[in-house]
Amino acid sequence: MPEREHGRTRRRVGILLRAIGHAANILILLAALVYAFGAILWMHAPVVAALLNIATMAALPLGLAWLCRRIGILLQQPPSTVASSPARRRLLIGGGLAVAAACVTLVHTGVTVYRCNVDRSRNAAAHDIETRRNGYERVCPGDLGRFEMSFRPIESVTRKLAFQPIDLTHTPFARFEPLGGRVETVGDVASIVYRGFRLPDGHVLTLQEHDMSADGVSSWRDPKDEPERVNGLAARLFVMEAPSGAAVSHLSWVQGRRDIQLWIDANVVREPLRERLFALAASLPAAVPACPNERPPKPWRFDANGRRIEEPMPAMMSQADFDALSAPRPCK
Repeated sequence: MPEREHGRTRRRVGILLRAIGHAANILILLAALVYAFGAILWMHAPVVAALLNIATMAALPLGLAWLCRRIGILLQQPPSTVASSPARRRLLIGGGLAVAAACVTLVHTGVTVYRCNVDRSRNAAAHDIETRRNGYERVCPGDLGRFEMSFRPIESVTRKLAFQPIDLTHTPFARFEPLGGRVETVGDVASIVYRGFRLPDGHVLTLQEHDMSADGVSSWRDPKDEPERVNGLAARLFVMEAPSGAAVSHLSWVQGRRDIQLWIDANVVREPLRERLFALAASLPAAVPACPNERPPKPWRFDANGRRIEEPMPAMMSQADFDALSAPRPCK
């Protein structure tokens, strides 16, 4: 009787472990799909880089799920059949080593990123001094990922736009290899476009335009953060470099209601590309707003501490107010 009860317990535990393994596989697959959707379709990350990142993160939980299923199968078998062949033992040992390697890789990556972020937070003052002294900021691994993009054919992209992007026909951009474009929406308005180019030296250049007159968005930029100039307009240059040596130099400015950003995958402080980046920015012609006769947005207000004062919500809204929120914005 004790042996029979012990066998039942083994089988129950085996069924539970197999169920846990299968459930973990389903959850991991769903999480990977959500991450892929957010990274590739929403953040426009390169497909290969996003898939490699997913594979790295999923390796450990998938390995643990596989071990749960294997142990569950072994526990469900009669004790006389559990003894495995040499091939099965080698397979289990190999799977265990693979899981261990994945654990080491994930732990090392996590510790590196955590240590970098903690050190930067604890030594914020010293970090700011170093950034001002070097002319660029040393960032943590992964901080540059938001600047890596995958592009689609530009013809299919521009058809969705709610505004006319800047014409690059008679600019130096026309001589570069086009990589395609991407579109982002604000609400349901396709008001942001990215266009990528490969320079003759191999660097990738990305031009982003956001027509705020198309979606009604307003923004404010602190003049203290914009010491540079592009065609007389206040601009900001921000240079970042990761421990691997990868870098991004990001130049941004506002032309009327068009927010423009131009970045290159290089450190323009270390490489002689600063003048070229500003020359490319200055070569852009004037942007044509999608809504030239829009009502000017209300200016932002700030308190004594420099914090923005939010406009109070009305106590009551009429049906006409609700209809105005969902109606197309008048542009003429």
